[in-house]
Amino acid sequence: QAYRHLERTRHSLRRYLSPGVCSRHPISAMVRVHTGVAVVEQQTLTVTEYIGNLASSNPNVSVTVAKVVAPTEGKFYTPKYDEHVIVLSGEVFIHTSENEKVTVKGGESSTLVAGEKVKWSWPGQCEYIHVRSPAVSAEYHRRENEAAEEVLPGGDKIIATASSDNTVKIWDSLNNTLLRTLEGHTNQVMSVAFSQHGKTLVTASTDRTAKVWSTKGSDCLQTLTGHTGPVYTANYSHDSAMVVTASHDRTAKLWSTATGECVNTLTGHDRQLHMADFSAAGDMVATASDDCTARLWEVRGGACTRVLRGHTETVYSASFAPNGKTVATGSADCTARIWQVEDGSCLLTLKAHTAWVRSAKFDPEGLRLVTASGDNTAKIWRCSNGDLLQTLNGHTDWLRAASFSEDGQQVVSSSKDGSARIWCPNSGCCLRKLEHGGWVRAVAFAPNIGIDSLKAVRVLTRSLTA
Repeated sequence: QAYRHLERTRHSLRRYLSPGVCSRHPISAMVRVHTGVAVVEQQTLTVTEYIGNLASSNPNVSVTVAKVVAPTEGKFYTPKYDEHVIVLSGEVFIHTSENEKVTVKGGESSTLVAGEKVKWSWPGQCEYIHVRSPAVSAEYHRRENEAAEEVLPGGDKIIATASSDNTVKIWDSLNNTLLRTLEGHTNQVMSVAFSQHGKTLVTASTDRTAKVWSTKGSDCLQTLTGHTGPVYTANYSHDSAMVVTASHDRTAKLWSTATGECVNTLTGHDRQLHMADFSAAGDMVATASDDCTARLWEVRGGACTRVLRGHTETVYSASFAPNGKTVATGSADCTARIWQVEDGSCLLTLKAHTAWVRSAKFDPEGLRLVTASGDNTAKIWRCSNGDLLQTLNGHTDWLRAASFSEDGQQVVSSSKDGSARIWCPNSGCCLRKLEHGGWVRAVAFAPNIGIDSLKAVRVLTRSLTA
C-alpha cells in the first residue's frame, strides 16, 4: 500500500518537471542519479533530501526521506504551500492544536493544507516521505533541524548519582539540571536508592556507613554504623520500613528505618558481599558475593533458604523480579543468570558481554532485564527466552550500574567515565548525559510520586537565590 502511494506521488511530481524535457525525450534518457543530502541530523531524527535545491538543484519540488528512532517532536509552524506526507512504517502525529492530533500510520498518507498551523511529533520508530512544492531552501532545513527535539519517554524524571568524589547529586533529567548535592560521607559513595514514597534516599559508602537522607533538602537523617568494612550496597524494603546493607565484612545487615538500629545480621558467605536486595513482598533478601554464589534469606529469622551456584567467578549483583519468583545475577564470568526462587534452579544464562557483568535489574513488569558491564555497554534482554533486544553504546569506560525507570520507559546507567546516561530502551538512543565530575558508582531513579516535592524544592531554592 505504501508503494502504491509512492507510485501516485511519482506521477504527480511529473508536472513539476520541464514539459519540454518530458515531451522530447523517452523516459530512459531522463534517468539521473542524485546523492542524498542530510538536512536534519538529530540523534533521534534524520532527514535526507533526495530531490530539491540541495540534492538535485531542482527548485520546483523537495522530496525528503525521514527516519525516526526514538520519541521526538517539532514545533508549530504554518505551511506556505500544501505539503504531502507518506508514512512507510510506524506512526506520525500531526497536531492541529495543543490538544488535537491526527495519526498517520504506515501505508497511509496525509496532506497538510497551506495556511493551517500544525506540529509534528513521532511517538517511536518510523519512516516517512515528505513532499513539498516549491522546494524548500537550505535555511528552511536549518530551522527544521533546530526545531526537532528528542522527547524523554515517560516524561521528566528525578535521578540520583553516587560518586567516588564522596557525594551524591540529584538531577532533573528533563532540563539536565543539578538540583543539589548531598555531602557527608568521608569516602566513596558506592550505592544510592530512593524509598518507595520518595521522601528519603539511602546511600552506602566505603567509609563503612550507610546514610539516610531527606529528599526535601540535603539533611542526613540517620547514619547506620556497625559494619567493620566498606559498605557496597544499601537498599530499601518496598514499604521503606527496613534497609539492607552488603559489606566487605562478609555480612549483610537489616536495619529499622524508624530507629536506625540493626535488627539482624545475615552471615554465611565466605567472602565479601557486593549487593543485597529485598523481594517486593519484603520477606526475602538476595545477596551476591565474591565466593561465586548468590544466597536467598528469610527476613524473619535470617535463615539462608537457597544458595545459587553456577557462576564461575565473583557474583556482583543479585536482584528480585517484581513478582518475587525469580532472581537475576551478574558475574565476573561475563554472564548474567536468571534463577528460580522456589528451587534455586538456573532458568537462563545470558551471554553476550565481553567483560564482567556488574549489575542485572528487571524492568517493572519483569519482562526485560538490563545488564551493565565492564565492556562499556549496557544490554537489554527478554526474560522469557534470553533474546538480546538492545545494546546501549556510548559510555567510554566500564559501567557499574543500570536500571529501568518506574514506568519502564527509560534506562539509566553509571560509568567510570564520570557520567550517567539516560537511554530509550526501545531504540537504544542516549537521550541525556549527566556529568557528575567523578566516577559514577551508582545511579537511581526517584519514584514518580517524589518528583513534585523535589521540583518544589528546586523552585524554592531558585527564588531564595535569585
